[in-house]
Amino acid sequence: MDKEKARVLIHKINALYKNIDANTPGVSPLERDLMLSYLRQFYETIALSQSQPKATQIEVQPIIEVPPLKEEQPIKEVQSLKEEKRETGLLGRERGVGNFEPEKKTPEPVVHEMIPQPVEPASDSELAHLFIWQEPSNLAERLASQAISNLSFSTFSMNERLLYTNDLFEKNNAEMEEAVKMLNNFTHFDQAKVFLLNIGRQYDWHKEDRKEAAKSFINTVRRRFL
Repeated sequence: MDKEKARVLIHKINALYKNIDANTPGVSPLERDLMLSYLRQFYETIALSQSQPKATQIEVQPIIEVPPLKEEQPIKEVQSLKEEKRETGLLGRERGVGNFEPEKKTPEPVVHEMIPQPVEPASDSELAHLFIWQEPSNLAERLASQAISNLSFSTFSMNERLLYTNDLFEKNNAEMEEAVKMLNNFTHFDQAKVFLLNIGRQYDWHKEDRKEAAKSFINTVRRRFL
């Protein structure tokens, strides 16, 4: 078992539970889904540590059926023997008597049992590059990187809301709005980063067509904690 991964997951489960207990009167759908995601990952980490039995291969042996041999009739009289000789063909074989070959059955194909493998979610290392922070190099970048005192859904422009909802939250506007509210309640960016990593794993932010949108969203969240 990957003890380090299990330890990290337990830490995340405890952190999310404390946040639920401290900041919200009830459990939101996003918090519920995140908690289920943590628990599922923790279960898979333990389950994968156990060796999986290999499927037993059963080899089917072909069944050969041998037809019953004809019982030879004793030659009672010399005359009958002469008549049988006259009935033989050019090759010395009796007419109407063929060569018997045992009938062979085609063996049935061996069916191998397929054991489904759990799908591994994106690791933290696959999402780490999304959190790389570059200091602004000009006035325009410095203005765009100013601190935000309160992070809310209205912080984002209409185009940004449409982009982030479609690319990062699978077109679920309510999920994005709930995530922004929770991010605004954190006191340090390290807490927000744990939350963002789990959302990133859930919605596959590591995919090539989602990386740029994910970086932009994370940078905006970072400004809340400057």
